This record gives sequence, C-alpha cells and structure tokens, in this order.
Amino acid sequence: MGVHVMALTLSGGLPLFSRQIGNSQPLPFSLIASLNGVHMFCNSQQSGLKSTSTQDSTVVWKDYEDSITLIVAASTTNESALTELMDCIFNTIILTVGLEEVRGLQTRNIERLKRELRSCFPLMDKILDAVDLGDRNVVPTDFMSMVETVLCSDSLSLKNCLGVFAECVESLFACVLLNGCLVVATCGWWELVASERKLLSLLVDASSGDCTALDVPVFLPCKSPSVPFRLVAVCLVTGVWVVALCGPEPALAAVEQYAAKVWRPAIDLLRNLQGAPRFLPPGLQQNHHCIIGSVRTIVTSPIRR
Repeated sequence: MGVHVMALTLSGGLPLFSRQIGNSQPLPFSLIASLNGVHMFCNSQQSGLKSTSTQDSTVVWKDYEDSITLIVAASTTNESALTELMDCIFNTIILTVGLEEVRGLQTRNIERLKRELRSCFPLMDKILDAVDLGDRNVVPTDFMSMVETVLCSDSLSLKNCLGVFAECVESLFACVLLNGCLVVATCGWWELVASERKLLSLLVDASSGDCTALDVPVFLPCKSPSVPFRLVAVCLVTGVWVVALCGPEPALAAVEQYAAKVWRPAIDLLRNLQGAPRFLPPGLQQNHHCIIGSVRTIVTSPIRR
C-alpha cells in the first residue's frame, strides 16, 4: 500500500516537504500542485474540500492554524485513518518547531522552516511505518491514543529508581522505554496527553540508532505548544532508555552521570528487561513457543457499606 504525505503553505501553496511509504513512485510536483490548486480554488469559493476517493484510493486535505495545508493520498478508502494520520503528522511538526513558528509562517523565512522540518523526518517515517491503515473497509484503532507498554514483574523496583532519577534531573515527566515500549513512568508522564506520550516514545525510538544519549528541544502539542522542554534520554543497556522532560539544567553530561549512579544497582533488572516480551510466570514457561505473553485480569467487587 502506498501513502503520500505533502505539506504546503496555505496562502501560496509553497511546498514544505513530501514523504511517502509503500511501493508507489513519488508524486511529481505538477500533480502535487494540482491537488493543492483544487483545494485552494474550493476555499476561494467558500466551499471546503475535505476528501475525494476512487474504488481503491483516497485523497484527504486539511488546513491547520490558517498556515499549513496537509494532503494525504493513499491506496485505501479508509478516510478516517488518513485524517488521523494527518493529525499525527501535524503534531510532529508542532513537536519539532512549535506552534508560534507555524502560526507566523507568512512572516518567516520559508527556506529556514523547511530546513528545520528535516529534523522531524525520522519521526514522520516512524509514524508512517507504524500506522496500519488496515482493511480499507474497516475503521482502524486510534493509533495515537494507545501507548505500547511492557508487563514487568519488577516494575516497583524500577519505578523507585526512576523516581530518584527524576528528582536528580528535576523533572516531573520521566519514563523507562524498552524498544519504544513503556515499562514504567512517573505520575507526571501518565498525565501527558496520550498522543504526546506516543510521539515522545516514537521520537526516542527513531533517534536512538547510533547514539547512547539524546538532548533535543521538543514542544508538547497540547501541554506546551509554544514553550519548549528538553527531552533528555540515556541508554542504560541495549534497547532500554531512561527518558525525562526537563528545563535548561542539568547539562547532558550531568544527566548521564546521574543515570549511571542511580541505575547501577538495578543493572540486573534492566538486563532482564531485554527478555521482553516473554515475561511469563514460572508455571507457564513450558508452554508452546508461540505464546509470547500473558494477560492477568483482576476482577473487583463493589465495596458494601
């Protein structure tokens, strides 16, 4: 299945970026200009154009903040999935450059903005790879509202270490990730909007290929779209990262020192995480190799007064 995502300025139709996945060829500029031209013509006639479709493909348009137009074309008839995908892509733009940069697009240097947006291409590609548009006749599960988590029997010990680390870096928002999946998190991290938690997890996973530490400014699309946080992350063992949102201090070198000091006593627990997702109780270890996990359901009865 081919998916094309295009971003253009709303006022002049200047291209900002174009991304694609699948086995389809890149769309020529003339076709992108035609798709945007139809949308601009409808806007000039006070008639909104949201989507069009054929038997096996759909094109969706959407304007954001009176500044950017996103166009998604895909070989699917699932319009709701494409609309959700556009919202994800726009939140990725906000995460990278902030809301004020988008709102002031008409007075800003377009070429500078295009260069800044290149830094979010790995995250966009990660989203495009992760979003399953599914059967074209079935509405998919809301991708950005669900964060993948890992069931771990030592979560209490890991959470205690995480709390100490969060205090060291003066952060309310911290978590431990295993290959992009959430293991434990502070209360502040859970209070973030689900789409923000998802984007931050994907950002760490997309940026952690050839490094052992990250320090990047991020804008939270809902909580703080105009004032950036620092996203700091340190690799504890292969595939396991501790992540925090903090202010200008401490420096990344100090964050790495705190991580080494706090997590050294829990190194065996961290290495045990590398066996995920097969966190099976001892009594289930002899089951068929196709079983990769188990779900425990707790049923509670109402309290009688």
